[in-house]
Amino acid sequence: MTTADASEHRSFTAKGLATRERILRSAAEVLLAEGLTAFNLDKVRQAASVSGSQLNHYFVDRQDLVRAVVARQVEIVLQFHRQPRLGGLDTFEDWEQWAALNVRYLRKVGYRGNATYHALAGQLAKSDTATRQTFADGYWRWVTLLEDCFARMKSRGLLVRSAQSRQMALAVVALHQGAGLLAFTYRQEWPLADVTRFLVNYVRLHAKNPDERAPRPPRKSRPRPRPRHDQPGETPRFTAKGMATRTRIIDGAAELIFEHGVNGTSLDDVRRAVGVSGSQISHYFSDKLDLTRQVIAARTDFVVAFHTQDVLGRLDTLESLRTWVDLCREHAVAEYLRGGCIYGSLTGELLEADDVVLDDLAAGYDRWSGLFEDGMSAMRRRGELRADADPRHLAVSIVAAHQGGALLTHVTGSVEPFETSAAAALDYVTSFAARPARSRARMAKPS
Repeated sequence: MTTADASEHRSFTAKGLATRERILRSAAEVLLAEGLTAFNLDKVRQAASVSGSQLNHYFVDRQDLVRAVVARQVEIVLQFHRQPRLGGLDTFEDWEQWAALNVRYLRKVGYRGNATYHALAGQLAKSDTATRQTFADGYWRWVTLLEDCFARMKSRGLLVRSAQSRQMALAVVALHQGAGLLAFTYRQEWPLADVTRFLVNYVRLHAKNPDERAPRPPRKSRPRPRPRHDQPGETPRFTAKGMATRTRIIDGAAELIFEHGVNGTSLDDVRRAVGVSGSQISHYFSDKLDLTRQVIAARTDFVVAFHTQDVLGRLDTLESLRTWVDLCREHAVAEYLRGGCIYGSLTGELLEADDVVLDDLAAGYDRWSGLFEDGMSAMRRRGELRADADPRHLAVSIVAAHQGGALLTHVTGSVEPFETSAAAALDYVTSFAARPARSRARMAKPS
């Protein structure tokens, strides 16, 4: 039994449980606000208004407290899915209600200072193996709960026999987490509304009754415009040698952040890794925030370059989307297992950053999803997708599938989450094909 297990299984009075809950809420807030590097028991003690002896009474040490915060949050997730208003999540009506309640819950908790599971995972997944395993255990419990729901739908004849309950459950969890990442980045609800609509429509693809398979249209809401900021790429002129040094610093910082996280990477770490002086870093970057924004810009350019390589064309055919999935699968093995998506993991750690940073990240997602939207708009104009296909909705769903799948692949140490979420997104796009089209991902067949 781990120390986290020990603290969770001790018996406390009702008053003691209330105190423990207050400590956990405060600890989650401190973790989100300051990250794991700056997290310590004294800050939690002050935030929760408890004594050091009280803190030690409930938690063995710092890591015990961190893992207890994660365990508490997964229980909140599971309780949400077990609430009476969702029935047993074993009818299509239950799933429609699930989509609506997710958006309603987001409106209630807001986009900052809330220890949602994806927000904690973004902050803590790279901290240590034990904490990452705690997250993984939580994700698999969530998957198992939903797998049981889909199994009941199959047994009642609502889903075709070929429907894979585990894959459907894993797709829901991964896409949900990707949607949360996007919604918190934009600080708007439309990504979650779009992705939950995708997920319920995806479940409907497996309906035994053909009438239930018809996709329900996404909500007509559109992203609100964001304020314009000075672009991080607008830098003073440097010599060719100076630009090379500056690029080397950005690349070095990006790699350190990918390995250790934003909060785990200091300017001194960058200086030592790149082999430059402190005055050189100060010459090119005003502070760590400036350097972080430059890393975001560099990572955005990398993502765009990856999606515009010749082999993908304009992402305007189903075959090019299949090729994209194959290329990403290679990255899942090489990179996502090690640290997640280079853009998504960076975003996950910056969800509590200021608006300027979040707007930089949102602008990157705009460029990324815009490539898919342009491609599928072309497919619809050519008549390859039906008129009811919404390119923006489909594009957001694909990006969320990528981001959630990459996150779960890193946390669980398995490529299955990414492969499953990417296949689900491809199936969904293919379901809007105007003519029959083969997909290597599993599609529901009548049985």
